[in-house]
Amino acid sequence: MYNLVKFILKYHFTILFIFLEFLALLLIFQNNAYQKVKFLNTSNHITGSIFEAQAAFTGYFKLKDVNDQLAAENAMLKSKLFTINYQEIPSLTTDTLYVSDTVLLDTVPALKNYPAKVISNSINKQLNIVFIDKGSDHFFYEDMGVVNQQGVVGIVKEVTKKYATITPIINRDFNINAKIKDSGYFGNLTWDGVSPIYAQLNDIPNHIQPKIGDTIVTSGYSQIFNEGIIIGYIDKVNELPGKSFININVRLAVEFGNLNYVYGLENFIKAELDSLQVEN
Repeated sequence: MYNLVKFILKYHFTILFIFLEFLALLLIFQNNAYQKVKFLNTSNHITGSIFEAQAAFTGYFKLKDVNDQLAAENAMLKSKLFTINYQEIPSLTTDTLYVSDTVLLDTVPALKNYPAKVISNSINKQLNIVFIDKGSDHFFYEDMGVVNQQGVVGIVKEVTKKYATITPIINRDFNINAKIKDSGYFGNLTWDGVSPIYAQLNDIPNHIQPKIGDTIVTSGYSQIFNEGIIIGYIDKVNELPGKSFININVRLAVEFGNLNYVYGLENFIKAELDSLQVEN
């Protein structure tokens, strides 16, 4: 308290001058419309600039949360695309269940999606691997199909509680059954280790005439991917002299050099299909 009084006594002329200046400016702004408007505009501009800078600063550190939220929302929307529709039709046995494409009485999801962020990715090796920041604690498991918004990425290879590795299409060990969407003819899709942009669809009968640009999709003959997920597009047809099959160069839909978020596909009917194959 003593120091405050001492300070006021020492600088009382300066304090009085500042007070009178403030009072004069206050009277000017209150009694003159032009000066009042200019003052308000200036103060609003300064305040807005401060808030904008503050929002940009705090928003930067929230980008991860925003991206994770968007990825989760995308996963939820994608899950709705992978569904099996069932209709119960009256018959002699009331517990009979028929597949229907018309009347929808119940919708049971066949695949559920779990988002993950790519933390490491290679495209220039023979055995490329994709690392993601999710593992068994986040419902990822071995041999799980993985996609992104463009199409098929690969298959989960190894899983820990917090992380997982994916064998992508651009890995020499990768192979999957795929088909030409328009004709329905299927073959084995592999990668020759040359370019991260192209894969090869083999064992297609040579009597068909596939067109450049035709879509290549998953065949649905495995429990990893359901039918119709985009893999890529026909880029070139290679005829093999003396052979009854042709090979097709497929331009991959996924840009592996720009891989950020992926989605693991949990197939709810996989266990049941596996049990049927074991019994057979």
